[in-house]
Amino acid sequence: MPSKTPFQPPRPRRRAASLGLIALSLIALVGIWQWLAQRNRPLPIAAELRVLQGQAIVSRADAGQDPPYTAGAATRLQRGDEVHTSADGQAELDFGEGETIALGPQAHLIILELYRSPIVRGLMASLALEQGKVIVRLPRWRPEGMRVAIETRIATVEASGTAFQCEVLDKERIEVIVQEGKVTVSMGEQSLTLQAGQAVEARLGQPLVAIGAPALPSPIPTPSRSGTAQTPPSQAIPTATATLTDLQKTLFPPARTPTRPGDDRIYYTVQPGDTLYSIARRYGLPWEAIWEANKATLPRPEDLRAGQQLLIPRPSP
Repeated sequence: MPSKTPFQPPRPRRRAASLGLIALSLIALVGIWQWLAQRNRPLPIAAELRVLQGQAIVSRADAGQDPPYTAGAATRLQRGDEVHTSADGQAELDFGEGETIALGPQAHLIILELYRSPIVRGLMASLALEQGKVIVRLPRWRPEGMRVAIETRIATVEASGTAFQCEVLDKERIEVIVQEGKVTVSMGEQSLTLQAGQAVEARLGQPLVAIGAPALPSPIPTPSRSGTAQTPPSQAIPTATATLTDLQKTLFPPARTPTRPGDDRIYYTVQPGDTLYSIARRYGLPWEAIWEANKATLPRPEDLRAGQQLLIPRPSP
């Protein structure tokens, strides 16, 4: 009878090599997962503020007010920062990839949100214009994933890949002039899309009506970096004099906010495109007051998502 070959256990070297390959595979998988998670995460950015003329006052979200910046100075702004230009001030915000916002005299601008979107890294910015005028230029060659919204106390102006001017005229009126591309102006339940060469004067209590814009120099004039301002000639813009008819009041009813049964507190369901600033404008409240009332479910303002319910605090007597 032939002799049987005795059982031989696996060699330690082969077992060690197999365990090593498994460990390397796990490390690679973890690395890929982290890379994908990072790639899909919005990237917070900062904008460079350049003062071209006069002075600019910068208030930091977490560090108080900086000393005044004068012509030729520059600094970086991020979410929560504010900038005021003087009566003779001119400044420019540069977001780094061809997107700029020029600030005119006595402008007050607040950065509500500022980041780049995942994958395409388009600019995502929400800014509050309290007073003054801004001129926004966004590259037309890369509108994908880009969204820039100018919030005012009267209306929201939203654009992607375009050039337009937005000016706060007074507490009840703003003016929007579009030079290139298209811009959407929203006021309460109303929404109006403006094309190049159109303008609108959004006034509280009146319908949004597009009108022909005056001829603007091309490109839109802004202060030169040498410190001398290039000011366009003053041109009167016709205003929309229409008033709300009964039919228009039916088409554009005042926004109603749902409440929970048996609860006299006011709640608002966040809609796509809402920001704390735009919601606060509906109720005549500071956006910080709404945030403070909802910190338990909204730890950070940027966590606001469509479908969330917010408690609207009662205004102080």
